Amino acid sequence: MAIVDREEPGVWQRLRRRRVTRTVATYLAVGYAVLEAVWYLVPRLGLVEDVGRIITGIAVLGFPFAVVLAWTYDLTPDGIVRTPDDPTAEEAAPGPLLPRSVWIFLWAVAVAVGFVFRSLRV
Repeated sequence: MAIVDREEPGVWQRLRRRRVTRTVATYLAVGYAVLEAVWYLVPRLGLVEDVGRIITGIAVLGFPFAVVLAWTYDLTPDGIVRTPDDPTAEEAAPGPLLPRSVWIFLWAVAVAVGFVFRSLRV
Protein backbone atom coordinates (compact mmCIF):
# COMPACT_ATOMS: atom_id res chain seq x y z
CA MET A 1 0.00 0.00 0.00
CA ALA A 2 1.64 3.20 -1.17
CA ILE A 3 1.12 6.48 0.57
CA VAL A 4 0.31 9.22 -1.88
CA ASP A 5 1.59 12.61 -0.89
CA ARG A 6 -0.92 15.25 -1.77
CA GLU A 7 1.06 18.36 -2.48
CA GLU A 8 -0.45 21.49 -0.97
CA PRO A 9 -0.79 24.34 -3.44
CA GLY A 10 1.41 27.37 -2.85
CA VAL A 11 0.23 30.91 -2.32
CA TRP A 12 0.54 31.80 -6.00
CA GLN A 13 -1.60 28.81 -7.05
CA ARG A 14 -4.25 29.74 -4.48
CA LEU A 15 -4.30 33.34 -5.68
CA ARG A 16 -4.68 32.22 -9.29
CA ARG A 17 -7.40 29.67 -8.45
CA ARG A 18 -9.39 32.29 -6.60
CA ARG A 19 -8.79 34.80 -9.43
CA VAL A 20 -7.22 37.36 -7.08
CA THR A 21 -4.43 38.12 -9.54
CA ARG A 22 -6.94 39.06 -12.23
CA THR A 23 -8.76 41.33 -9.79
CA VAL A 24 -5.54 43.02 -8.67
CA ALA A 25 -4.42 43.62 -12.26
CA THR A 26 -7.83 45.00 -13.25
CA TYR A 27 -8.05 47.22 -10.16
CA LEU A 28 -4.58 48.65 -10.78
CA ALA A 29 -5.24 49.30 -14.47
CA VAL A 30 -8.64 50.90 -13.97
CA GLY A 31 -7.44 52.81 -10.89
CA TYR A 32 -4.48 54.18 -12.80
CA ALA A 33 -6.70 55.32 -15.68
CA VAL A 34 -9.21 56.95 -13.33
CA LEU A 35 -6.50 58.74 -11.34
CA GLU A 36 -4.82 60.00 -14.49
CA ALA A 37 -8.17 61.36 -15.70
CA VAL A 38 -8.87 62.95 -12.30
CA TRP A 39 -5.49 64.64 -12.06
CA TYR A 40 -5.87 65.86 -15.64
CA LEU A 41 -9.42 67.19 -15.19
CA VAL A 42 -9.24 68.71 -11.68
CA PRO A 43 -7.18 71.80 -12.64
CA ARG A 44 -9.03 72.24 -15.94
CA LEU A 45 -12.42 72.20 -14.24
CA GLY A 46 -11.22 74.65 -11.62
CA LEU A 47 -11.73 72.21 -8.76
CA VAL A 48 -9.76 72.35 -5.56
CA GLU A 49 -6.71 70.08 -5.54
CA ASP A 50 -8.12 68.30 -2.48
CA VAL A 51 -10.68 66.60 -4.76
CA GLY A 52 -7.85 64.74 -6.48
CA ARG A 53 -6.33 63.81 -3.14
CA ILE A 54 -9.63 62.49 -1.82
CA ILE A 55 -10.21 60.35 -4.91
CA THR A 56 -6.63 59.06 -4.70
CA GLY A 57 -7.18 58.19 -1.04
CA ILE A 58 -10.41 56.37 -1.84
CA ALA A 59 -8.66 54.38 -4.57
CA VAL A 60 -5.78 53.44 -2.27
CA LEU A 61 -8.07 52.50 0.62
CA GLY A 62 -10.36 50.51 -1.69
CA PHE A 63 -7.57 48.21 -2.87
CA PRO A 64 -7.49 45.95 0.24
CA PHE A 65 -11.28 45.63 0.09
CA ALA A 66 -11.07 44.50 -3.54
CA VAL A 67 -8.43 41.89 -2.68
CA VAL A 68 -10.43 40.53 0.29
CA LEU A 69 -13.63 40.36 -1.75
CA ALA A 70 -11.81 38.65 -4.64
CA TRP A 71 -10.38 36.08 -2.23
CA THR A 72 -13.72 35.40 -0.55
CA TYR A 73 -16.21 35.55 -3.42
CA ASP A 74 -16.33 34.50 -7.04
CA LEU A 75 -18.36 36.02 -9.87
CA THR A 76 -20.20 33.27 -11.77
CA PRO A 77 -23.04 33.22 -14.31
CA ASP A 78 -25.31 32.31 -11.39
CA GLY A 79 -24.26 35.43 -9.48
CA ILE A 80 -21.79 36.11 -6.71
CA VAL A 81 -20.96 32.97 -4.72
CA ARG A 82 -18.52 32.22 -1.94
CA THR A 83 -15.32 30.61 -3.23
CA PRO A 84 -14.88 27.13 -1.72
CA ASP A 85 -11.73 26.60 0.33
CA ASP A 86 -11.17 23.13 -1.10
CA PRO A 87 -11.19 23.15 -4.93
CA THR A 88 -12.23 19.48 -4.98
CA ALA A 89 -15.23 20.06 -2.73
CA GLU A 90 -18.39 20.75 -4.64
CA GLU A 91 -19.93 22.90 -1.96
CA ALA A 92 -18.17 24.48 0.97
CA ALA A 93 -19.68 24.18 4.42
CA PRO A 94 -21.50 27.36 5.36
CA GLY A 95 -19.61 29.54 7.76
CA PRO A 96 -19.69 33.12 8.92
CA LEU A 97 -20.05 35.69 6.16
CA LEU A 98 -16.71 37.24 7.06
CA PRO A 99 -14.15 35.85 9.50
CA ARG A 100 -13.21 37.81 12.60
CA SER A 101 -9.85 38.87 11.15
CA VAL A 102 -11.59 40.50 8.18
CA TRP A 103 -13.91 42.42 10.52
CA ILE A 104 -10.90 43.68 12.50
CA PHE A 105 -9.24 44.72 9.24
CA LEU A 106 -12.39 46.56 8.11
CA TRP A 107 -12.60 48.44 11.42
CA ALA A 108 -8.93 49.43 11.13
CA VAL A 109 -9.49 50.74 7.60
CA ALA A 110 -12.59 52.65 8.76
CA VAL A 111 -10.54 54.31 11.51
CA ALA A 112 -7.82 55.16 8.97
CA VAL A 113 -10.41 56.69 6.63
CA GLY A 114 -11.74 58.73 9.55
CA PHE A 115 -8.28 60.07 10.28
CA VAL A 116 -7.69 60.90 6.59
CA PHE A 117 -10.96 62.81 6.32
CA ARG A 118 -10.32 64.55 9.64
CA SER A 119 -6.86 65.65 8.52
CA LEU A 120 -8.28 66.98 5.24
CA ARG A 121 -11.10 68.70 7.16
CA VAL A 122 -13.70 67.44 4.71
